[in-house]
Amino acid sequence: MAVVDSQKALTTLSQSPLFRDVAPAVLQEMLCSLSVEHWSRHEVVMSPQQAVDRFFVLVHGRVKVTRQNASTGREVTLFLLGPGDGFNVVSLLDGERHDVAVQTLDPVEALSAPVALWRGWLDTYPAFRHAMRRYVDARMRELMELAGDLAVHDTMTRLAHLILRYYDTPAPTGAGRANLIEDLPHEELAHMIGTVRVVVNRLLAELKREGVVDGCNGHLRVLNLQKLLEKAEWDVQQSARKGESGARGMAS
Repeated sequence: MAVVDSQKALTTLSQSPLFRDVAPAVLQEMLCSLSVEHWSRHEVVMSPQQAVDRFFVLVHGRVKVTRQNASTGREVTLFLLGPGDGFNVVSLLDGERHDVAVQTLDPVEALSAPVALWRGWLDTYPAFRHAMRRYVDARMRELMELAGDLAVHDTMTRLAHLILRYYDTPAPTGAGRANLIEDLPHEELAHMIGTVRVVVNRLLAELKREGVVDGCNGHLRVLNLQKLLEKAEWDVQQSARKGESGARGMAS
């Protein structure tokens, strides 16, 4: 494990939602106990056992946290994480192994320390504890939205929700999180909405024909936010129309 680049690491930590309102002097103290980890693209970086041994915070690059059905090979992405995110928060808090895989999407640099040390910091520094609580709340909200999408929405609506989620969610750097998905292969987008690549290909082609998005040079961009918002509500509108039609039919 390499030595920490203190200035780079301090910048990342200070901009991370995990360390919101934590004093610079405290961050400096934490850095003294952190090590740097590097991985190449498309590496599995954390086993279930490693998740209960060490906690990682991303400094550079993206990772996905996934669940896979061993018998079918079907995969769903639970979280897409970027700089400033921690990628085994649940194990940090409950100390249990969880059946997830963490895989890099880019060359990745992360800071790590033993889980016991992070837990000690949670007890010692109230600002860190409160920031962690808000961060966990946000991750749980993401899981609830994913579960809701998979249970009740069609694939076009799920794709619209995904694009909107990263279109309007501020990043720790304040630059927006659109860069987390804008260059992802269609197969990766499919994993994030519980479908397959060919379906995402078809849906994105439809959105491009309608002038909603553009995929120039492999980078997904929103061209018409209003139309995308309408796509996100399409199945809700359809249900409402069916309900109105049914009501009219009963009245007649």
